[in-house]
Amino acid sequence: MKQYDLIIIGTGSAMNIVDPMIQENPNIRIAVIDKDEPGGICLTRGCIPSKILLYPAELVRTIEKARDLGVDARIASINFHMVMERMRTLINNDIDQIREGLSSSKNIDYYHAPAEFVSPYTMRVDGAEITSKMIFLCIGSKINIPPIKGLDKVKYHTSDTVLKLTKL
Repeated sequence: MKQYDLIIIGTGSAMNIVDPMIQENPNIRIAVIDKDEPGGICLTRGCIPSKILLYPAELVRTIEKARDLGVDARIASINFHMVMERMRTLINNDIDQIREGLSSSKNIDYYHAPAEFVSPYTMRVDGAEITSKMIFLCIGSKINIPPIKGLDKVKYHTSDTVLKLTKL
């Protein structure tokens, strides 16, 4: 059974403590576990992709308002596919950089797999049991579908599904 100084489940905000801990103790052994892509909800399906999508929308709004200033600007078309692909490319590049950083650190064993507790201070991940006296559960959040009458009868989007759209 592998022994760690720290086990962290989640690769979002929990990563803010990893570098300071390594700086303080260059020999620290950390297990980082995430069943999803690294980067957490903010990067993979939250604030960052939504901000990337807001920028082209803000440009459209600016061009539309330019007419009020005497500038005759027109939007010939909006390539929705290109807007979405740009967002996905930027996000995937960041995910790849985080994965590379986690995988190449001499202090970190990165597990891209689900984990479960098998006893106090002991977890099973990727077929192995690991243990630590410190385990941080930084598992983010999940979508909450509100109990709105009739919602189940209509097509709706969540933050997960809207980022996967390929057409409007």
